[in-house]
Amino acid sequence: MARCGTPALVPGSWRPDLDGATAMLTPLPVWPHIFLYPLLAAIGLWVGLTAGVAALNRRGPHAGRIALLLGLPLLALAHHELWLVRHDMGLAGAYRAFVAGTLIWAWHELAFYSGVLTGPWRAPCPTGARGVFRFGYALGTHLHHEIAVAAELILLAWLLHDARNLLGPLVIMLSWALQHSAKLNVLLGVRSLNVELFPPHLRYLGSFWACRPPSAFFLPSVSVATLLAIMLWLAAYAHRFEATGPRLALLAALISLGALEHWLLALPPRRVEAPVSEHA
Repeated sequence: MARCGTPALVPGSWRPDLDGATAMLTPLPVWPHIFLYPLLAAIGLWVGLTAGVAALNRRGPHAGRIALLLGLPLLALAHHELWLVRHDMGLAGAYRAFVAGTLIWAWHELAFYSGVLTGPWRAPCPTGARGVFRFGYALGTHLHHEIAVAAELILLAWLLHDARNLLGPLVIMLSWALQHSAKLNVLLGVRSLNVELFPPHLRYLGSFWACRPPSAFFLPSVSVATLLAIMLWLAAYAHRFEATGPRLALLAALISLGALEHWLLALPPRRVEAPVSEHA
């Protein structure tokens, strides 16, 4: 029975520590907070936001630009949310920061795929461009997007200069790193490419992709992502009795999805059967 003035502790609940963090009381309900809920949150946001951006792209750049404009209040709200939870090291603060960081990244992705923040080069790769020149043209297709993300990180560094909860900026930086690793791989060559998924206004990006056996960059890049995900999962389990565990698990889930995306690039390309003529 709890003492007078002391709340009863339920097995498996989270209690605050002296430093403002939280700790688990018993190990029985810990595994969902480490291996289930973070993964479901990451997959739900990843699939939902990716499907939303893809659906807008299929409607053309005009629909994406309208959604980008309408999403400005949500972008501002996400920044405000990161500021509100900047000192919250508890479980709720982790999920709020993760969702806010993912929404900010999704807004920047929509800005790119809608054609608002791409780059100075908006044409297919010139014939004969090789090596550094080809890389320069590829960088020119999304240079404005890179500048916008850099400006975003500078803004967050100023906004969260005294923060303890940096999960939101970490989500953006890791998403940026995983995306650029995938971009370098498709630029250098991978087996599985789906250029037809690009909307017409971005179809020129497919000319920079190379459908061939993976380059020497593929194995190190996918290995680093995979090993980092494994290390974070192990670290999350090691901190399973603290709120640090779910925060690490959220990052591990994000990197696991990015590593999976890399591995899918190595799959053999889908074969499209040519239609057979009735008069053959």
